[in-house]
Amino acid sequence: MTFPKLPKLVRFMFRHMLNGIVIGCSTVLLAIWTDFLGIGTFLESDTSGLATFLLFYQASLTFGGVSMAIAIMNLGEDED
Repeated sequence: MTFPKLPKLVRFMFRHMLNGIVIGCSTVLLAIWTDFLGIGTFLESDTSGLATFLLFYQASLTFGGVSMAIAIMNLGEDED
């Protein structure tokens, strides 16, 4: 069973969304590792893991959306 190839613009959006997700997760990992504003200490005391999940989810969603929006807004620009 073969799946049809996704349209060019859908692949463009997925690629930029994934780039943003990677940047968001990297930013959260860096904030936890450096204990920025006590985030690492706070997440260490959370036994359920819900706070960590929500932090990664929200950062991924935000950075992915911003990355995709910037890519879409730059579609119409001419390169000099």
